[in-house]
Amino acid sequence: MQISKQNLEVILKDRFGLASFRAGQLEAINVLMEKNRLLCIQPTGHGKSLLYQMPTVLLDGITLVISPLLALMRDQISQLTNRFKIPAASINSDQEEYENNSAKIAAKTGKIKILFVAPEQLDDIDRFDFLLALPISLIVIDEAHCISTWGHDFRPSYRQIIKLVQALENKNPSIKVLGLTATANHKTQADIVQQLSANIPVLVQRSNMDRPNIKLSVIEARGLANKLFYVKQLIEMLPGDGLIYCSTRENTEVVAKYCQKQNIRAVAYHAGIDSSEKIKLQNEFISGKYKVIAATNALGMGIDKSNLRFIIHFDVPGSITAYYQEVGRAGRDGLPADGIILYDSSDKKI
Repeated sequence: MQISKQNLEVILKDRFGLASFRAGQLEAINVLMEKNRLLCIQPTGHGKSLLYQMPTVLLDGITLVISPLLALMRDQISQLTNRFKIPAASINSDQEEYENNSAKIAAKTGKIKILFVAPEQLDDIDRFDFLLALPISLIVIDEAHCISTWGHDFRPSYRQIIKLVQALENKNPSIKVLGLTATANHKTQADIVQQLSANIPVLVQRSNMDRPNIKLSVIEARGLANKLFYVKQLIEMLPGDGLIYCSTRENTEVVAKYCQKQNIRAVAYHAGIDSSEKIKLQNEFISGKYKVIAATNALGMGIDKSNLRFIIHFDVPGSITAYYQEVGRAGRDGLPADGIILYDSSDKKI
């Protein structure tokens, strides 16, 4: 399917309220629409979501988005439904069963255009068969590096994605497949391409991964008390709102409580918090109730706040690749932002 640049620009302005495409977006959309298979490797905050949102408007049927970032799902659904008038729903473990059932009914009856699903849902044979029966025209693999054993965050559940893609392809040979990631080296890229290229070759679009608006720095901090001291100093000095990554739930609570005692609007955010409370905290942070949120690395990745002005790593990140992805949550609006690591050599033992 080939669509003119002029028509795509009209949709971009009228449906999405954007004046122009970012670098590489138009080319990626054209490749996906014409060639059906694309792996797109772009930096965080580069506008990868548009690469499936616009094709969704153009295609019949449903777009299936498989993503491990549950908090990001909620933000996407809210934006799609309220801002872009694209009905969307999700199936994931953070929702009550009645919510998941409502999403299934909406998908079966054609009331939504985009369905978000957590990869773990594919382990359930009934859910797998349910998805297979839907009129899916585009399947999107978010955080696509997770399907590769060479990826920094390999997840066994992602292996089910390959089975689903192959089953959907047998049902509909013209189905489109889009892989999205901000962190895939060439070895990981080759593995993803090999897995997704069973019948149709996968094209790759790799963008410059530099984020020049983010200033990176490291502060040597010895021990918990010294780190907390620097947290207070940095928050008072840095403008805007920020995210503090912690490697443990305990540290998120310690950091949040310390900040609260310093009259800093802060809250902890980790997997031990009830699902409804997590949604509430995330919405409050995005709306500006809190200046900082202390989050574990996995949950912090799901926070979609484009104007985060700083990221502080209270503990050393798990890897360079993980750090790139985590610090990339800052400055997604293109304005200056800071990424700071509080370094203690003993963190390597965590």
